[in-house]
Amino acid sequence: MDLFRDVRFAARLLVKDRWFTLMAVVVLALGIGANNAVFTIVNAVLLRNLPLPKAEQIVFVGTKDSQNRDMGVSLRDFEDWQRSVKTLSAMSWVFSGSFNVGNEGLTPDLIPGCYVSANFFRMLGVPPARGRDFTPAEDTQGSPLVVMISDTLWRHRYSGDSAIVGKTIRIGDLPGTIVGVMPEDMHFPFNADLWIPIGAMTPALYQQPRQARGYFAVGRLADGVRVEQSRSELQAIGKRLSEQYPATNRDLWPNADPFLQRTLGPQIRLLFWSLLGAVGFVVLIACSNVANLLLAKASRRSAEMSVRVAIGASRWQIVRQLLIESILLALIAGVVGLLLSIVGIRWFDSEAQNVGVPYWMVFTMDWRTFGFLLLLCLATGVIFGLAPALHASKTNVNEMLKEGGRTGSGGVRARRWTAALIVVQVALTLVLLAGSGLMLRSFLTMYRMDIGIQTAHLVTSGMIIPARKYPGWEDRTRFLQAIDDHFASIPGIEAATTASAIPFGGGAVRQIEVDGRAATPGDRLPEVTMVSVGSRYFETIGVPLVRGRSFTSEDGSVGRQVAIVNQRLATAYFSGQDPIGRVIRLSQSTARDEKVEWLTVVGLVSNVRQRNNNQEREPDPVAYIPHRQNAGMARSANVLAKMRTGPPQATRTLYEAMKGVDPDQAMTAPLTMDDALAQNRWLLRVFTTMFMAFAGIALVVAAVGLYAVTAYAVTQHTREIGVRLALGAQPGPVIWLFLRRSLGQLAIGVMIGLAAAVALGRVLQSFLVQTSAHDPLTLLAIVVLLTVVAIAACLGPARRATRLDPLMALRHE
Repeated sequence: MDLFRDVRFAARLLVKDRWFTLMAVVVLALGIGANNAVFTIVNAVLLRNLPLPKAEQIVFVGTKDSQNRDMGVSLRDFEDWQRSVKTLSAMSWVFSGSFNVGNEGLTPDLIPGCYVSANFFRMLGVPPARGRDFTPAEDTQGSPLVVMISDTLWRHRYSGDSAIVGKTIRIGDLPGTIVGVMPEDMHFPFNADLWIPIGAMTPALYQQPRQARGYFAVGRLADGVRVEQSRSELQAIGKRLSEQYPATNRDLWPNADPFLQRTLGPQIRLLFWSLLGAVGFVVLIACSNVANLLLAKASRRSAEMSVRVAIGASRWQIVRQLLIESILLALIAGVVGLLLSIVGIRWFDSEAQNVGVPYWMVFTMDWRTFGFLLLLCLATGVIFGLAPALHASKTNVNEMLKEGGRTGSGGVRARRWTAALIVVQVALTLVLLAGSGLMLRSFLTMYRMDIGIQTAHLVTSGMIIPARKYPGWEDRTRFLQAIDDHFASIPGIEAATTASAIPFGGGAVRQIEVDGRAATPGDRLPEVTMVSVGSRYFETIGVPLVRGRSFTSEDGSVGRQVAIVNQRLATAYFSGQDPIGRVIRLSQSTARDEKVEWLTVVGLVSNVRQRNNNQEREPDPVAYIPHRQNAGMARSANVLAKMRTGPPQATRTLYEAMKGVDPDQAMTAPLTMDDALAQNRWLLRVFTTMFMAFAGIALVVAAVGLYAVTAYAVTQHTREIGVRLALGAQPGPVIWLFLRRSLGQLAIGVMIGLAAAVALGRVLQSFLVQTSAHDPLTLLAIVVLLTVVAIAACLGPARRATRLDPLMALRHE
């Protein structure tokens, strides 16, 4: 009953003091809303498990080498592991990629999917919603092509046809049978829309040697088995295989990790936890701000507290009453914050579209999010309400009654609390400003970074070359050359080419040997980036030859192995001399028994950035080779075209042009090169925006807090100001009276904040682009900005103090 009475009394007070309530709710809602939005994102990325039965048992199985580097899994190794492992109740091999899907009357599509072991869905515990599962016999090489499709593909491509099971689907140019449809929202392992049993793979894929480790495996822990136990067993199996196959398995062993832990990686986890920590600063700043407002309010209510104590109220009753007011205020702010967080979550979700976010990361609120919101509101109410409540409960009745309600020793305690809270606000605000400043500088550096190409009218699209239709690298080379030749004849295309990787899109890493000096087997040589390209590549991307010639149709044939290098490679490995006519060799590793030919350098081109290396100021050294020289060419390739038309027409033109080469060949939706680069940078762009938003909120809240504290100090010292003005004091000394106290608090907060800002910068270092964690220019700019805003916030009330009427000020109580 007493509690209900306190709640009603608190509600009446909040309604009565509506301007205080409005300011406190707005400040708290910003902090609570930002925290709830970020927690919802962190929950989706890091906390929420896979949408599978007993998801905690699902493990990612890969390979590690002697340097603890993660590697893939070969089908041959997987077969040996599967026969021996006991700690995993089931295990499936996975080859994830994309497939050309074509049907009569439908445009070919490039659909994400994977080859999997036949037990894949049984291991996951997810049966098909329609049709049947794969059978063990469909793991056998040469099995008929059968396909499982997702609910999404069934609805979008086949319009939810109820008779879809048993119908024909073409993968590349091979007809197969749809045997089932998976339940809604089932796209494991990442964003797959179709699954094919490994028995339907081409012989070239199925019979790959043991060292072909470009794949991975998924397993389910047996009941009662911990991942550490499975890891130990797999390592023992790996040791036995290394003795049995020393040429291919020496110093390699299988390793198991929880699926989400392995697929996310430590950097992503660190980034999201850092973001949650940063937004936590926002709510702490909001709490300290509202605590200061409550301290000021408590001083105004000192007479009320004195009367309560005088008529027998205990200290606990006073603290309880004030805490109920604070928690009620926080709950109201929580409702407003919930609405703000919904806006933030929708914005993040829209930014995360079409960038490859795994299907299980759904940015929606669940029981965990609402529990966090409730806990945050209660904790916030206690945090900002406890200090003012304890301060008010220490009211000295005799002193207060003697002074007629004016501030006594309790005012001294309040000023100490206020000063400490201001220091906390300044320090936390500086940390957030520094983090956002470093991220913003990195963002601007990346966007100003010269990629080295002309992006105007340049459009790119990806494709997967079907292994059945083009089984050998010679077949793939002829197909890519046909694209170059046919696209050149299309009126809407000014120039076109193909490449194994687009600029800023990575490339193959190769060790380089120069001028015929062969390395000793096992030596670790310098690494360069290798890209295989079509004959019109440099013309298409607008990169002129500095010296030498471009590729011709004869290059890459026997006796005509050639390469074109960029200026960075020439400077690094030819000491600035003319590289034309010199020879290089590009190998995966000198430890392998590779038969790699020496290549004659025939051209030198300007630098083009291939790798997105955050800390490397110079472009990476790149060697370009003709497609027909790339015997290890992957099935993926990219089309680049300089268009004479705008993007909508360009898309239709590219699709029509591809039909002229291969009507069954699918491509990804064409993107302008600028859009492709923006997708590459989306994570930095989004997190920079969020850090800046949080820092902006913190700065505004801190400025409001300084303004309110200074205004309250002016009110408390009105009589003193009146005396000074009556005695002829000039405005300057009066302003300085209030400004010097704020500057002292600002200085302490800045020193504490700088130390914390450097620590935050070190956490963010791996995400910064060519920016130091303790970049002096950024930190200096942040300190200057915070100082200017703080002084401006304090000057307003201080200047108003100089305009007081001395007579009115002397009468002030």
